[in-house]
Amino acid sequence: MTMNETVGNNLRKYRQAYGYTLEELAERIHKSRSTISKYEKGLISIDVDTIADLAAIFQIPAAQLLAVPCIRDAEPEKADFLDRQYVYAFDGKRQRIMKSVLEEFHSSDSETNSVQLFYDMEDLHTMGRCKVIYSGISKEFDLCRNYNLQNLSHPMEQIWMCSMNGLFKSDHQIGILAGLSSFTMYPCARKVLITSSIQKESDLMEELVFSKEDVRLLKKYNVFTVSEFVL
Repeated sequence: MTMNETVGNNLRKYRQAYGYTLEELAERIHKSRSTISKYEKGLISIDVDTIADLAAIFQIPAAQLLAVPCIRDAEPEKADFLDRQYVYAFDGKRQRIMKSVLEEFHSSDSETNSVQLFYDMEDLHTMGRCKVIYSGISKEFDLCRNYNLQNLSHPMEQIWMCSMNGLFKSDHQIGILAGLSSFTMYPCARKVLITSSIQKESDLMEELVFSKEDVRLLKKYNVFTVSEFVL
């Protein structure tokens, strides 16, 4: 994939995530619809000033439009993109699996990464078509990784996520996502599965639905946790 194609894919992802049509985005940066289409297809390069304008519209660092995915298990290049993971949760009200994509980038702080969560997507291959975009930071410790994120459209909605990646050395990391729900606008918490590969939804119910042991621990300690966290 050429650099023009990479930048074009990133542009399409953010445009769709914010719900802009080609015409609407073209009007905002004073370009034609055909020019935006050519940008997204990688047919022409995007100049530096336009990159800056697009980054301001999407509320992201300009470098994220230029981010090139690094090869997993290889020595990371001096690029902004670090990793992509998939986050699954169970929506009990609608009786469905919610799918999200978590992207991590280098940040100016060597101890934290910049993070974006494309939350609740119908199709994991079209990241832009998500319900909410959260942005924030992540930090890894010996036993866990913490995420602090904020809804880019509604700053009052902030969420926190923790996964116990130090205890469970596998592709599957159970975690908890807590914060103000975009659906109810009340505080809530969900059990989540964070994984580096796309999963079959039919295989996830047992891991994502609260177990009898989860409920027992809630009653015993009056604290919400999940049984996987308790040794």
